[in-house]
Amino acid sequence: MRKLMMAVMAVAGLGLTVGCQDRNKVQREQEDVAAAQRDVAQEHQEANKEVAEARQDSAENVNEAQKDLAEEQRELAAAQNEQMSEQATGGSGTTTKDTMANVKLEKVEGTIQSASANTIAIIVPDKNNQVMRFQANQQVQVMKDDKPVALKDLKAGDEVRASYQMDPNGQMLLKSIEVEKMSAQHPGAPKK
Repeated sequence: MRKLMMAVMAVAGLGLTVGCQDRNKVQREQEDVAAAQRDVAQEHQEANKEVAEARQDSAENVNEAQKDLAEEQRELAAAQNEQMSEQATGGSGTTTKDTMANVKLEKVEGTIQSASANTIAIIVPDKNNQVMRFQANQQVQVMKDDKPVALKDLKAGDEVRASYQMDPNGQMLLKSIEVEKMSAQHPGAPKK
């Protein structure tokens, strides 16, 4: 029996030794897992910090781009206002002339409905008697009986030949107008 007891104690001792080794192994694995979790948490914090910095940089870039866009829009609006002012006053700068030089010159013939110092309305028979209204400035060339005259000197009923351009605002800008020789101003003369 003694031998049996010794054998049981040897097996129990072996079990304790193996159990201790297993416990040590489990404890080391738990420590390894805990270390890995700490590493993951630290990397997660660093990634969050990088994302936050990237968002801040992106927001700053967007703000800068918006400021640049607003400045360009202000400059464009100022340039358009200046161009409209020059066109309205007949501008002496080359900008208006260059801009208008790139626009197609249209021609029309008809009878004056009304005329003033800076506008004229012409009835156009080729367009089903449509009334076309034109804006004029000081540069418009007005000829009557081969002599230059003021736009306001033209009368309703005068038959005219006019040339015009469309300005950027869609208005018809009169460039030149000539009273045809045989017009309503000469009642006894036959029409062309």
